[in-house]
Amino acid sequence: MQVNAQPDFISFGKLNIDCNQFATDPLGNIYIINGQNIQKYNSNLQKIADYSNAFLGNISFIDVSDPLRILLHYREFNQVVWLDNFFQEIRSPVFLDDLGVDQALLVCSSSLNGFWIFNQLNNQLQYFDFNLIKIHESMSLNPLIGDAKPLAMIEKNRKVYLNFPGTGILTFDQFGTYSRTLPVFPDDYFQVTDKSIFYLEQDSFKRYDLDTFNEENITLPDAEGIQAVMIQPEYLYILKKEGISVYKISSGK
Repeated sequence: MQVNAQPDFISFGKLNIDCNQFATDPLGNIYIINGQNIQKYNSNLQKIADYSNAFLGNISFIDVSDPLRILLHYREFNQVVWLDNFFQEIRSPVFLDDLGVDQALLVCSSSLNGFWIFNQLNNQLQYFDFNLIKIHESMSLNPLIGDAKPLAMIEKNRKVYLNFPGTGILTFDQFGTYSRTLPVFPDDYFQVTDKSIFYLEQDSFKRYDLDTFNEENITLPDAEGIQAVMIQPEYLYILKKEGISVYKISSGK
């Protein structure tokens, strides 16, 4: 998705639902997380699936970059689950301790059907393939980050992006080799598209252009009391205490 001008946001609907976090995909689906429960709503705001595993504790993170292969990270119990688009488990939950990783702070999907882990024991980025074999790992990031811990991680176009508060977003290639640090400072989670990084910073929704390295503010239709924002090619989603408001996106004037 590319935003070259201030878009228009047209109110589409609202989900009056409590949630700890949420995610969206380019198909217009919304994923609502509350503790150990996750619900999926389609673009018409109708619930179409739900999933819960009481044995794994609360869901720490959901990665829906591939809507057919959804990743759930359970940090407390150091496990990962993959679901299909109907919320059926693709494989049995993976206990990361069995892979020699007992301090997986962050986990995200890879487009190559594997997954990335930020191992806070040695501050390394590690890649495991579909067969759960470690293929790549970065150097120790201590010289770059000191004592900082990342808040969020995502892969896009075979690049990995790690958000370190106060440092910026560190980027890595598909082998886990450090590339550069971008002067981008999301409050927490962020989104990466082919051309841009979208993120919330101190109540301002921003776009960072990966080609020009310019940053711009995107004016939201209702920014008071905002908790999180997600953007997709056709929709904008704003999370507040009372629920998620959905807006259709039209091109700016």
